[in-house]
Amino acid sequence: MQLSNEIFFTKERLKQLYGEHSKMTFCDAIDALIKKSLLNAEEYELLQIITSDISYYPEFLRKSFFIYLSNGILLETDKNTLFKIKNQILFELAIRYLECSLGTKVNYFNEDKNLFSVCLNKSAGMKFYSVGKEDDKYVFYNGEDAVLRLRKNGSCAIDRDIDFLEDDRNPFNVNNDHPDAENFSAYDLGGIAKERWVEQFRDAYGLIKKNVPEIYEDIYYFLDAIVPHGYVKGKQNSSSYSKSPGILYLSYTDSDAIQAEAIIHEAHHTIFNIINWKHGLLDNDMTLKYYSAYRPDARHMKGCLIGLHAFAAVQNFYCKLLENDHKFVEKFFFSYLKNEKAIGVIEKYADFTETGRLLFQDIKIKHYNDQAEFESLKKEHSEIYAKMENTVNGHLEEAIKKNKVLLH
Repeated sequence: MQLSNEIFFTKERLKQLYGEHSKMTFCDAIDALIKKSLLNAEEYELLQIITSDISYYPEFLRKSFFIYLSNGILLETDKNTLFKIKNQILFELAIRYLECSLGTKVNYFNEDKNLFSVCLNKSAGMKFYSVGKEDDKYVFYNGEDAVLRLRKNGSCAIDRDIDFLEDDRNPFNVNNDHPDAENFSAYDLGGIAKERWVEQFRDAYGLIKKNVPEIYEDIYYFLDAIVPHGYVKGKQNSSSYSKSPGILYLSYTDSDAIQAEAIIHEAHHTIFNIINWKHGLLDNDMTLKYYSAYRPDARHMKGCLIGLHAFAAVQNFYCKLLENDHKFVEKFFFSYLKNEKAIGVIEKYADFTETGRLLFQDIKIKHYNDQAEFESLKKEHSEIYAKMENTVNGHLEEAIKKNKVLLH
């Protein structure tokens, strides 16, 4: 398969899209608060101070909590919930303002005993009137008296900009978010010590950074928080939300490689959603269902494309791991063959916009970069290849039997 190697959605272009999305969503949310007269005089003054200075710090809003809290303000209809989201985003703005050294002290009045800073990843549930910063400490004041001193939660830092969250304040994390999960779990350690979770995430993220630095660079700007999502032996339930990019929900696994796969998979869903926020990708009728190699149910064309976008990166990851350890050959064959099926469906049925076609071209470039390795390994591991080919073909046969509306 001969393709150009020129990628349209480069790291720089993706970073720009994320910055635009973060800023626009935040500005829309603040406008909504002002128009609905939901800000008191002190809150309005705090916003004026912060928004006048954040232009000097381009990365200020590159945080999942600003996006999901902003979207929460824009979409929430319950007044009490809206006030909680408003208070949370203003508090995070104050802490982030200090974190970025744009000021040394800000006024923020609080009496909420359940207050938690996602930015610090620590609770601050006591009465205070202002917050300051001294070296690496955040100091909370009641009048002139310092009533609380906090450092950022280093024990739960997976990477410099990625935290294992102690408390999830995402307003969209309120429903059963994974089709294979029987019960909803907003925060679930699953009987595993928190320290082990953090260690596994660090190891898995390190595996990505070491083996596929190009994928690490792609997902870096789209990932800053992970929430524990239970543990079932031999299973990984991972999820993310289109309205809250940058935060992933991942279960504990028995393999660092499987955890790394889940991170890559969900982070690419975030990237896809950010691209789709800015650009229309498909003109297909969303009520029509097509075969998806990744699921037992028929899916609309967008579902097929978002699946391919994630699994092409997973395929690239396992291909790189094979350079040092052939125990991943089954995973690689499985991903590659499923992606081949998905590409066939999409090429036949997708009604792309111009930008959608460019994204599809990017995905195919990344997929076919592994073609030579795939052909070589087919001969070397013919029995494993035959097993995976039968599994993938069997999936298609089962899908045809179960889905009367299937078009392919």
